[in-house]
Amino acid sequence: MNTIMQIRANRRNAKKATGPKTRYPLGQGKEPSRFDAVVHGLRAGSVVIPGEQKAKFDQHLERLSAAWKPQDDMEKSLVEQIAVNQWKLARIDRSEARIHDPAMKPGELALAIQARLERSISNTIANLGRYRKQRLARKVETEPQPNEIYKGGLIWYDEDGKGHYAVLPRVRGLDGEWREIPREVLADFPDPPDPA
Repeated sequence: MNTIMQIRANRRNAKKATGPKTRYPLGQGKEPSRFDAVVHGLRAGSVVIPGEQKAKFDQHLERLSAAWKPQDDMEKSLVEQIAVNQWKLARIDRSEARIHDPAMKPGELALAIQARLERSISNTIANLGRYRKQRLARKVETEPQPNEIYKGGLIWYDEDGKGHYAVLPRVRGLDGEWREIPREVLADFPDPPDPA
């Protein structure tokens, strides 16, 4: 247990304290110092670590985006995942000599990580291809053909054999929009009877 004299001395000393010292300029200590313990950066939360240029990563991502031409957010995400994994593969090549786990022979850890990243890139490319194929198939199913200008409605017949439109036919206008044909124009069938 501290004595009264020790408590008073601790309080005096605490008043003299100025806080932690950092080699970085005032107010910039946390941001750069978060990378101080980075050995290889393969599990870093940031894609680009100190010693790498963000502009080069951005160029790499732009080249991949130009090659894959992602059409929606899912495809953009998959292309970004490919870019990150390829960036990490290049990082392995640059820093392979520094990656060393004492339990493994030199280079085995790097090879294991490299194989894992290569599989991840291959799987992501396959996922991107499957997703794109499914998206295009859905688009073809839902998108009208260029020469299609008319879609028939849905007719139901009552007990007297009279036909009624349950769904009105549609026609595509010059602007490409589909519009229902007004019931008044369809003189063939009267309005359906009220269910009451």
